[in-house]
Amino acid sequence: MAAVIADLDINLLRTFLTVQQTGGFSQAAKLLNRTQPAISLQIKRLESRIGSDVLERSRGGEVSLTATGITLAGYAHQILALHDEAISHFTTPRIKASVRIGILEELGHSRLPLVLRAFCKVFPETSPKVQVSLSNLLVNDMMTGRLDIAVVAGDPGFMQGTPLCSEQLVWVGSSANPIPLKPPLPLVLLPDPCFYRRSAEVALAKSGMRWNQACLSSTMAGLRATVIAGLGITVMGRSEVTEGMRIIDNDLSLPPIPPADIMIYYRKRDLKDSTETLARYVRQSMN
Repeated sequence: MAAVIADLDINLLRTFLTVQQTGGFSQAAKLLNRTQPAISLQIKRLESRIGSDVLERSRGGEVSLTATGITLAGYAHQILALHDEAISHFTTPRIKASVRIGILEELGHSRLPLVLRAFCKVFPETSPKVQVSLSNLLVNDMMTGRLDIAVVAGDPGFMQGTPLCSEQLVWVGSSANPIPLKPPLPLVLLPDPCFYRRSAEVALAKSGMRWNQACLSSTMAGLRATVIAGLGITVMGRSEVTEGMRIIDNDLSLPPIPPADIMIYYRKRDLKDSTETLARYVRQSMN
């Protein structure tokens, strides 16, 4: 007689995929707003129901999928996609009025299409008015009522918001025109206030490393061009490093930079459910 496997709990599958996507239990706990022991317990419960380990940890704390985990991940993506689509269909308010959404330019290269596709699913009866700009300008427009939703790098506790993802920040220089890196470091920066700029300044201040502002760019396009030309180095999300750039790992022992929290902020409380659904769609698209 075949063994009876208990039903797969949606929350357990969501936790499993979050651990796999973020690369660790502590990162998943932060994104899901739970404790790390709670995340570990959920994974153990899932493995008990499956009858096999789905994750394995290395000595360095990194998490990878087992053979069973790889198979389960394929099913979990399909199950959660259908589940979330069904929930969204019956619970997401049908907003027919125009919704103004702002997306930080720092993520525009790789994730703007994903956000827009997700937006069209969550708001099928709405024609979005999209503004792509730097985080500081988008936050200002949110505060003054010119935007309804903004996807920016920021503090989870700053405004009403939903966590979207965590972006690893890296030091980046030119691959075509490398420059000798010696203090003071020539930095190419975006205008202040800027989350990425502030992260770089804090990291360098803690390490005691001297730097100067080689160039100030008002756009990401200008920042990329300046870095590729070899006029300086900068900080950006790992997923945004493009052709002509290289990630600087060990040069000068540059200090590590903490990941950036990417948030979806909303101005009105009645958009909370919609932004949570939007975040789920974007995460699924990233995978």
